Amino acid sequence: MKKLGLIIVSCIFSLLSMHTLYAQEQDKLLQLLKQELAADMQELQKQENPPYHMNFRVMDDRTVNISSSFGATMMSVEQHSRSMVPQIRVGDTILDNFKYNAMGAPADQRGNVRVAYLGLDDEKGADATRQAIWAEVMKRYDFAVEAYQRAKTQSQVSVADEDKAPSFSAAPVEKYYEAPLPAEKLTVDQAAWEKRLNEVSAVFKAYPLLQSGDVSLTFRVLRNYFVNTEGTEVVQNRTYARIMISASMKAEDGMELPLNMSYFAYDPKDLPSNDRMIADAKDMVKRLTVLRDAPVVDPYTGPAILSGPASGVFFHEIFGHRIEGHRLKGGGETFKKKVGELVLPADFQVYCDPTLRSYAGEELNGFYLYDDQGVKARRVDVVKDGILREFLMSRVPLDGFPHSNGHGRTAGGGDPVSRQSNLVVETTAPHTEAELRSMLIEEAKKQGKEYGYYFKEVTSGFTLTGEGGSLNSFNVTPLEVYRIYVDGRPDQLVRGVDLIGTPLSMFSNIVCGGDAPSVFTGECGAESGWVPVTASSPMILVNKIETQRRQKSRDLPPILPAPQNK
Repeated sequence: MKKLGLIIVSCIFSLLSMHTLYAQEQDKLLQLLKQELAADMQELQKQENPPYHMNFRVMDDRTVNISSSFGATMMSVEQHSRSMVPQIRVGDTILDNFKYNAMGAPADQRGNVRVAYLGLDDEKGADATRQAIWAEVMKRYDFAVEAYQRAKTQSQVSVADEDKAPSFSAAPVEKYYEAPLPAEKLTVDQAAWEKRLNEVSAVFKAYPLLQSGDVSLTFRVLRNYFVNTEGTEVVQNRTYARIMISASMKAEDGMELPLNMSYFAYDPKDLPSNDRMIADAKDMVKRLTVLRDAPVVDPYTGPAILSGPASGVFFHEIFGHRIEGHRLKGGGETFKKKVGELVLPADFQVYCDPTLRSYAGEELNGFYLYDDQGVKARRVDVVKDGILREFLMSRVPLDGFPHSNGHGRTAGGGDPVSRQSNLVVETTAPHTEAELRSMLIEEAKKQGKEYGYYFKEVTSGFTLTGEGGSLNSFNVTPLEVYRIYVDGRPDQLVRGVDLIGTPLSMFSNIVCGGDAPSVFTGECGAESGWVPVTASSPMILVNKIETQRRQKSRDLPPILPAPQNK
């Protein structure tokens, strides 16, 4: 019976392999990309500067965007586009056109790199698709040759401490194919969702002090193709739905007071009910009303607790960007020489794992199986027991880290660079929230402070990773911050706080973490475009943070009251 079982399983796998192979052969776009890549590579070998590597990346993007404000639909759009980006590497793996320039085409004034748009009709549009591919390949080849000549010149005058790693690393040839999704999975019922969003945003009509009250849905189906001259072929689907609720008020002194929250799911049916979203929207208005009358704080240095979501953003901005390998080649070298050293408390673990679909009961936005260079994704244990071990790597190597670990990512017309995916912070010595509060109060007393801070919610942040003091700093924007008084007074909501500082100083002041992880879902913008990410972290206690007062708006509250909604 055991032999029979093995035979049956073997037959099933054979049938699945045959089915996948047949689906690949029937995928007209995939076959066209392979043909055009081979033909273009062959023709360009006749040039004085022939490419040594080429790849094509195609994004078939179906997106539905619906937004509602104060109970009315403001936008409801369904779009379908197909864009293509070729990458052409001239020179050799030691020195090529990407050595000092991360992008394979010039950026516009907004920093965006163009894409080639392809036709959507695979049956009748093959000729137009070939024409668009050829035109973009020629433009990028010309740019590649110019960049290669500049790179050769620059390499002759490079400084002694410049990273000496090659320009491009080897990677295994991968073959992975997902069949197209069925038609019913490609869109949502727009009319039904318009009605649902209007029902939620109508909550905001009852509050005339609100400057804005919006609810939006983004439903996206991405089908990505990647082929290269090494033989890698990866075709994968990505589907997700995200709802954003946002509202804002303006304080009497003109300070903008926004709050927002989001819900994420791979399938729209898994998004929360309207009852839950309506309750969350009402709670948001209550919090804004209290925040509007909260006192404005002065700059502060002292202990603080960061909630799980706040800590997630904090680690993403301050730590995550400094472990992206390509940044360590040109200025963002905070941790380059810290490998093998203690950078966090010994009970802290930090890893990036794009293969995680869910964590702490929530689905993760940074999930993928293969990165945008066709490299298989894997977990990267960046920090183990507080010690820095590894960086996030694309196929751009770094001294001591010669290979990709599946974190070459991009969006739009940019070329892949090393980027975060699902960043997870854990502690092997967790503390309860009550214990963290008690430790905060004791630390504040020790420092002679009247109170410590509790950062409950943050909206975003930015970090600078260049050389020099001001170019190695961060700024995180909190939305809700409370004073926790050492004498037992109730917590006090305050406003106007910006969390600032330098990374090494901040990390040296982390004391311990909590016992309940939270997930922050978002998108991260950098030179290679906006990529989906998540960050998960427990609460953390820091014995010293620095804040500054947020700059006030020059626009005072409006003279006329908001219209009274009926």
